Amino acid sequence: MPSCALTVDPDQAGHWFAGLPEALIGANGTQRGLPTTNSLGADNDVQAILIWLSTKAKNNHTRRAYLLEIRRFLAFMVWIRGRAISSATDGDLEAFRVWLTNPELPTQGWPADYLPFKLMETPPGSGLRVLQGLAIGSRQRADSTIKGFFKYLHEGGYLAMNPYLRLGKLTGEEISQEALQSLALTPEAYTRQQRQEAIARDNSKADKAFSPDMWRWLTGFLDAPENDWRIPDPGETGKRDDMPPLPRWPIERQERLRCMLLFGYASAGRRAELAETTMNAVVRSGQRWVWKVVGKGRKAVDAPDRVTLNEAAMNALMRYRIARGLPAYPDSTEKDVPLIAKLTPLRIRKNRQLATGPGVSADHLNKELQRYFHYAAPFAGQVDPEWEAHLRRAASHALRHTRGTHFALANIPIATTADQLRHKDPRTTANYYVHIQDEERAQSVDAVDEHINR
Repeated sequence: MPSCALTVDPDQAGHWFAGLPEALIGANGTQRGLPTTNSLGADNDVQAILIWLSTKAKNNHTRRAYLLEIRRFLAFMVWIRGRAISSATDGDLEAFRVWLTNPELPTQGWPADYLPFKLMETPPGSGLRVLQGLAIGSRQRADSTIKGFFKYLHEGGYLAMNPYLRLGKLTGEEISQEALQSLALTPEAYTRQQRQEAIARDNSKADKAFSPDMWRWLTGFLDAPENDWRIPDPGETGKRDDMPPLPRWPIERQERLRCMLLFGYASAGRRAELAETTMNAVVRSGQRWVWKVVGKGRKAVDAPDRVTLNEAAMNALMRYRIARGLPAYPDSTEKDVPLIAKLTPLRIRKNRQLATGPGVSADHLNKELQRYFHYAAPFAGQVDPEWEAHLRRAASHALRHTRGTHFALANIPIATTADQLRHKDPRTTANYYVHIQDEERAQSVDAVDEHINR
């Protein structure tokens, strides 16, 4: 079994495609277009992939995601289907969708250093690890990426036709007959199972946001007397009864956490956006403060989106800046000062001015918030047992969901909420307004009952 983790380095894309069988690099693919119509200038599939990445994946995050998907698809085509990408048929693409759900690797030929799926222990405790198929959301992302890839090759004349055009929409119910037999399920039972899981997924979405009562408690806990700021890493809570007490977090770290929580909520920022933001992105606009961000789906050539901040976020930011040895208010010249920074070193060279640390990574920001959520969880459970379980599941993205949900609960127009959250697709924003639609339907139901029973 391959041992390589599911990680990718966007700067090392080229070498991944070395060593492919000469006959399967697509120089003579059966679906290739005429040389005179090939505006990509690619002579084979590997060149086409690299051109697609350079053209369509402009930032590191997108490039990393595209690389993961195209590498998995290329390996499937070459080592399982035995075809070049430019020879892909409708059947190959449908088989790929099934494979994402129930993956298996060939016993021979598969690259020894590449593992395209995570491993899970089945059954638990058995020590037997098998490939774990993708959840429906991951399958949708994979399918959308490969669909866009084929569209690009077809429109660029590299392919004479696009086999994806004849494929139906991904249903989430794709499965092979062999997989059904191994699960001992009929097609009807499998479909029913998938639809039950769809309901469970929808229920889990509602759990991401903190209710107004829970949010008030969580922010109030920052200054609660029972919060002594001796915060362990997640998983260590409750394991230190016979050990010396943990040290209190230093003031700078306390104020950084406060800023992460309150600024993250008010801005509805994604963790990567917050991690890369510098202080010059927080500017005055009249009597208010605005966060400028070029985030998901935007490019550097675009004008930045503007997110209005509330007073609590700015107070938290000012406290954090003072703890870092900075003036209270951000300045438009602070383009090299990160919004969220690593902790200032305790020791500095003599006669050197105290300087803020470099920016944190998105992963570090998420883990720091999770430390606070886990630490607060048992205290929250004394108020409401469900709050404790909720906090133990929460991650940084919960702040974004919470902000959107609170806008909807306040009956803010959906267009305003979409603007504040910077949603490209209004259907995404509409998810926060489900309760309003439910209430409108309830009024109709009550009106019908009243009409019949009067």
